[in-house]
Amino acid sequence: MKTHILTPQNFQTSQWSGGTTTQLYISPEGATLANRDFKLRISIAKVETSESSFTSLPGVNRKLMILEGEITITHEGHYSKHLKPFDVDTFKGDWKTNSKGTCTDFNVMTTGEQQNEMYYLAMGAAMNYKLKPKSTCKDLFIYATSGNCTLRMLGENHFFHKGDLMVIEDFTIPSISISSPKAFGIVVLEV
Repeated sequence: MKTHILTPQNFQTSQWSGGTTTQLYISPEGATLANRDFKLRISIAKVETSESSFTSLPGVNRKLMILEGEITITHEGHYSKHLKPFDVDTFKGDWKTNSKGTCTDFNVMTTGEQQNEMYYLAMGAAMNYKLKPKSTCKDLFIYATSGNCTLRMLGENHFFHKGDLMVIEDFTIPSISISSPKAFGIVVLEV
């Protein structure tokens, strides 16, 4: 099991038609969004225009969670959905997709048959929580949306701050303990 914490200094921000995207993680190492040679890409997007069109990404499976703001997302020929903070939408990258509204969202892009599950956890002050990923979880990603917390696993404490991404590759333990003296929120991605 390999664990590391990526901080905002590790991230790359670039422009897209509706705002900015900040790449938090991409695999395999050396892959790029432009070359479409990735298996997994995690990013934060800021939708800054009131109406925007999503980039067409054939062969890519997409999942997004709203972190701030609200949008109505329309996948032409499929469905429309209003998304508020912590709502998730899953769609194909080659769908013609538009949105109305502004937001910040957490994005997951995968290629091939890779499955994933994404959810949000909000904790009150002085709470302890035991995170128990599914037995099918191979890699675990935890993104801090607010506050600071301590993650304890295998007898070690990992201090985690807003904007950090913890990457746990080849996840093999049954649970992780999470605690904080103050309220905090995290996005959990099980791959």
